[in-house]
Amino acid sequence: MKNKLFILSILFTATFVQAQESDLLNKYRTMALDYNYDIKAAEKNISASLELEKAARADLKPKLSGNANAKYIGNPTALNLNLPGLDTPIGFEGENFNYGASVTLMQPIYTGGSILANIELAKQQHALHVNVEENIRSAVYYQTTVQYWNTVARKEVLNITRAFEQSVLKLTQTIQERVDVGLIDPQDLLMAEVKLNDAKYQYLQAANNLSMGRMALNSLVGITLSEQTTLDTDIPKIADAYTILSVEATTHPELKIAMDKIEMQKSALKLTDAKYKAKVYIGADGSYSSPGYNFHKDLDPNYAVYAKVSVPIFEWGKRKNEKRTAKQKIAMAEDAMYKTTDNIQLAIEQARIALSQAIERTNLAEASLAKANENERMSLEKYTEGKISIVEVLNAQVYKQTSQLNFVQAKLATQNEYASLVKALNKYDSQ
Repeated sequence: MKNKLFILSILFTATFVQAQESDLLNKYRTMALDYNYDIKAAEKNISASLELEKAARADLKPKLSGNANAKYIGNPTALNLNLPGLDTPIGFEGENFNYGASVTLMQPIYTGGSILANIELAKQQHALHVNVEENIRSAVYYQTTVQYWNTVARKEVLNITRAFEQSVLKLTQTIQERVDVGLIDPQDLLMAEVKLNDAKYQYLQAANNLSMGRMALNSLVGITLSEQTTLDTDIPKIADAYTILSVEATTHPELKIAMDKIEMQKSALKLTDAKYKAKVYIGADGSYSSPGYNFHKDLDPNYAVYAKVSVPIFEWGKRKNEKRTAKQKIAMAEDAMYKTTDNIQLAIEQARIALSQAIERTNLAEASLAKANENERMSLEKYTEGKISIVEVLNAQVYKQTSQLNFVQAKLATQNEYASLVKALNKYDSQ
């Protein structure tokens, strides 16, 4: 399961249900992706990593630096020579005040591979930030989808509670009329009024839940929290009648990130190794300073051309220790990649099963709702005919409402499981 060929390709085949897309949902997903601050920060990280890559490449080119100095020496260098044939010795003495400027041009010839390793590391960091941004986009896409359908479900529940309230109110009015003419027991009216108050309470609670859900959605997409965001009327049903497609998963951004981290650790190993290899530089210095050559007091130009070789000789085993540490970090990054692979596989298979079961539950809830509607209709007819009590009518209405709520929850679960499958397959950008 964990061979490298499989890891690099990581193509999964899954049963993919083509869900009915909402224009409003697509609109809000786009708004959320444009508004999200984590995505904006990730994009800035991508731009910054490009600059770091350019900076790393600059180390391949020669460096030009300038220096200036000024200092006063209390006891300058002095030299006295007794030469044959001369009665008095010849003396030379430096200046107390030294000043001047110089420029240095240096070109690296060989650095043990450290410059190339730094460039490669910068490129891998850029790739990592790109994949992090993709992973954030996937998460925002998923979060917005789930929040949108959750809010639509709350709107649908509000409509159900409103309809339930109207149904109980109509029944209460009918009972009131029959009580007024003495046809039925007033206790029936009391029971209906209690149920009416309960229906009103449910409606107020559903209205509050919808307001909370709409504010959460508005926060995601970046609009005023109090705005009455337009929503679909109800959640579309994903059923077996929809086209079933066999699709392959693209490489998940989490796996790409894990692969990037492995490559970064490999570059770190190269950098560690480069520290203990020979380094060769060539350069040239140009100066204009005082005192000049031959103890001149005035400023004189001068130059030097040089080559520099630096070779570490003995480090008390430090090189081996650091290389072993770097190799262990590579192995740790590979283990993390294997774990990520397993998690992605598990998420895909769980999403497939969960979606399939959610579709079945939706079909069952829809069938139950149809029976609950028929049961309510028959109960009202029998109550009108005096064949059953008010309790049975109220129970029939409650059963219908429960079936409606179950159907909404089943459709919501199906949409959420579908969104989970899209995220696991990394297909959010193709919806």
